Amino acid sequence: MNEKATMKDVILPFMILVSPIKTFSQLAQKPSAKGLVSLSALILLVTATALYASATKIDLEINGQRTSFLVTEAFNSWFASNFATSTLGILLYWLIFATGLALISKVFGGKEVSWRVLFLGLAYLLSVFIILYAVRAAMYLSLPSIPFKISYWPPVGETDINATIKLMTETWSPLYAYQLGTIFTFIAFAWLVILGAIAVRAFRQVSWGKATAVSLIGFTITLFLMGPP
Repeated sequence: MNEKATMKDVILPFMILVSPIKTFSQLAQKPSAKGLVSLSALILLVTATALYASATKIDLEINGQRTSFLVTEAFNSWFASNFATSTLGILLYWLIFATGLALISKVFGGKEVSWRVLFLGLAYLLSVFIILYAVRAAMYLSLPSIPFKISYWPPVGETDINATIKLMTETWSPLYAYQLGTIFTFIAFAWLVILGAIAVRAFRQVSWGKATAVSLIGFTITLFLMGPP
């Protein structure tokens, strides 16, 4: 029995994605913090994978030779810095959205729920980021590497930055993999709003109309403050 319960906690992030109405309803009745362990581990894993995948597509010109960014001394510091920034950004993005849902839903009425229980349940909204960054990692791996005419990364100075953006746009934008990856970001937006509405309805027990309004307002505020994830 304990093994089954443990396995259920481990797969909670995926249950949110495939069966959100049932799973959020269960979390509203019996909150579970154990699933957050696997959720956190998966987010860290896909974030690291996406960063590494993007780095594999960066080739620099060092001593007149095309060299992969991965073998340069700067890679480790770049990876560590961007990994910390990315994970913190995901956490902050969720925190603003979750706080918006919690406060706005209170204004719309419904069942009173403790902040601890509500935020514990809303934490599973982070499951969307697992898929988003996994798709981004797959997208980067399918793209061709780009030979940048600089010997360092990231580019410094307006000239190098503009040249880098121009080269990336010209090389990747026409490719279906890049276009699909970009489109999926908008799909993730919609998915997050839908899950937010389902969570609000499950915990506050309000109508679908109110729950959807709460989620849309919360996401609009988050998007305004943070931009795309």
